[in-house]
Amino acid sequence: MNHEAPLLLQLQQYAIAHQITLPVVNDVVRQLQDATRSDSYDLDQIERSIDSDPALAAEVLRAANSAFFGGLAEITSIRAAIMRLGFKQVTNLALMATEKSRYTAKQPRINAMMKELWQHAAGCALAAEWIARRLRYTHVAEEAFIGGLLHDIGKLYLLRVLDQMSRDNPIAAACPLPLVREVLTQAHAEQGHRLLQSWNLPAVYLNIVRDHHRETIDPTDLPMLMVRLANHACHKAGIGLEKDDSLVLEATGEATALGMGEVALAELEIILEDVQAAAA
Repeated sequence: MNHEAPLLLQLQQYAIAHQITLPVVNDVVRQLQDATRSDSYDLDQIERSIDSDPALAAEVLRAANSAFFGGLAEITSIRAAIMRLGFKQVTNLALMATEKSRYTAKQPRINAMMKELWQHAAGCALAAEWIARRLRYTHVAEEAFIGGLLHDIGKLYLLRVLDQMSRDNPIAAACPLPLVREVLTQAHAEQGHRLLQSWNLPAVYLNIVRDHHRETIDPTDLPMLMVRLANHACHKAGIGLEKDDSLVLEATGEATALGMGEVALAELEIILEDVQAAAA
């Protein structure tokens, strides 16, 4: 590890030299997403597809039984989850389950950061989707969910590179955490945007990943506004790597643009406790 080069440059050089990337969405979730965009789907086939991946099925059921989705009776099968929550919601839970498996690291300090980062990603996804449904913008609920899940993927990528680099060089493993956090904050939007470009994802997600910290906001971009507001709410609630309990959600430009008043914002802060349970 070269002490003279900035940490970000070292990470970029190492990633290029070792061709580090992140795996794309698995085949089961891709099949589910394709089915949600069709006029009809085979419930038996969908159930078999999820059940074919035991780890995925178990995680979907765990999330479906969390306080955020709590019902009167425990959900014990994928079919029951679909019947209670709806096919699109179960598809989102399957996507969330596959994403969760990315957030691990060999280096203990980095693994701890990964866990916090996962809590934030999942929290933003569920909160952004809740905002969409609360405001009756159901036509963008899926985009808000996926945007929330992916908005900080640049941080995940940079931590993945640092984790692998730490295995090759003990000096990298001892890199001060404040420096790591600073690099994540400064570089994650650009790095995440490049990664999603390589996956050829739709522009709505590329824009969210690149611009979710821009000072100016577009009041007509609903998924972006929802992800940004969910991001603020998670920071205020202390969900993730960044915490700021002094944030006043009602004073944010996102809340104003969405027309989200004091009562709805208070509900959002309350449901974030259940969101944490769903993302645990």
